[in-house]
Amino acid sequence: MEAKYEFDSSMYNTVAINIKKYRMKNEISIKDLALKAGISEKYLIKLEDVRNNVKISIYDLYKISVILNVSIDKFFEK
Repeated sequence: MEAKYEFDSSMYNTVAINIKKYRMKNEISIKDLALKAGISEKYLIKLEDVRNNVKISIYDLYKISVILNVSIDKFFEK
């Protein structure tokens, strides 16, 4: 019997919303987060706008989690 899996199609939106939430909570600007993470400010702006459905690499998400001092699993919580 084959196992059935359910995947959350809105996962990238959840991650984007949580990045913005924790960035704001830590009072860090998009510009500063981009600079510290070594990623494009333009990319972060697009990422945080859930209408864009921008993808993020696990490594970039890891760097953001370290900078924001947030466990990476928190970005996946609804």
